[in-house]
Amino acid sequence: MPIANRYLLREIFKSSSATTLILFAIMMSNTLGRLLSDISAGDLPAAGLWPILLGQSVQVLAFLLPLGLFLGIVFAFGQLYKDHELVVLHACGFGYRQLYATVLWILIPLFIFTLFSSMWLSASVLRSAKQIVDQSSHVNQFQQLKIGQFNLSKDQKNVFFMQSMSADKLKVENVIITQKNDRVEAIETAVQGRNTTDEKTGDLFLEVGPGVRYENTPGKLDYKTIQFEKHGILLEKSKPKISKLRPVEKTPEELRQSTSRYEQVEFYWRLNPPISLLVLALIAIPLSRIAPRQGKYGKVAAALLIFIIYQNLLGFTFKAVEQGELPLWLNFWWVHGLFLLLAAFLLLLRNRVSPFSKRSSG
Repeated sequence: MPIANRYLLREIFKSSSATTLILFAIMMSNTLGRLLSDISAGDLPAAGLWPILLGQSVQVLAFLLPLGLFLGIVFAFGQLYKDHELVVLHACGFGYRQLYATVLWILIPLFIFTLFSSMWLSASVLRSAKQIVDQSSHVNQFQQLKIGQFNLSKDQKNVFFMQSMSADKLKVENVIITQKNDRVEAIETAVQGRNTTDEKTGDLFLEVGPGVRYENTPGKLDYKTIQFEKHGILLEKSKPKISKLRPVEKTPEELRQSTSRYEQVEFYWRLNPPISLLVLALIAIPLSRIAPRQGKYGKVAAALLIFIIYQNLLGFTFKAVEQGELPLWLNFWWVHGLFLLLAAFLLLLRNRVSPFSKRSSG
């Protein structure tokens, strides 16, 4: 590879990597905060944090790679135009054809990775995360019990208090439990307790003992004192171990064979990141040219505006195709075609003789 191409490629790689990493860190920090909030509220088992975060990271990365490369090219070439380096290269016969040939060295591997991530890897990771969450769902309520506080069960029939919990959150010590319904009022104390799952029904129980139970019938004064060695209190009824897969968790083959319009649209939606990567790269090269008196970030606002419009049109199309307002065969191709025309227009505007001629007016 010629020295000029290697130099341009290095500048693109540095700008694109920095842009992608910054945006990735921002978006994943928001995702992490949301997942931690769900765990603290008891809507998600703690064991599902990292698998779900990994699945979300693959989705976010597939979305950000087109934007990162797009802004990276605009940043890098904008700086090179500002320093007159690309102007000199253009004067020496280094035209848009050479610029595109340089970008292809980074574009092709990114396209392959984005296609694989969007179509297969994301669904595979999300499906694995789902299995872990489903397997942990039974112990989720038990693990959410707070030490040194009164905890109300989901069915609001029991109140639990425990002095301490083991590091693996499977055992508790010095337990106090109160129960109240139309037939009985009871309070019991136990030395220890642990969660257990019924092998036949799959129901989740808190098994406590040894301990003492004080029981009374509402409206009467006859109290019963019962000493027990061990007994279980129902925490949660059994749920299906594996719930139905969402479209984002299905393989491309399953989506293609589905009769559901939503799942068919999901298949075409997964093609958008790699195609957007190609289209935005085509736009970025002519868009990045700046006049001598413009700042090096002069086209960043225009680049962001183009990306926002691009993504909004894709989102609008998703809803329109899903609801049958647009034919399924058309899906998102019209949006990509529209922005391909924009790339061609910018090329003709920058290079009035021929978009792919060796010499360029710059």
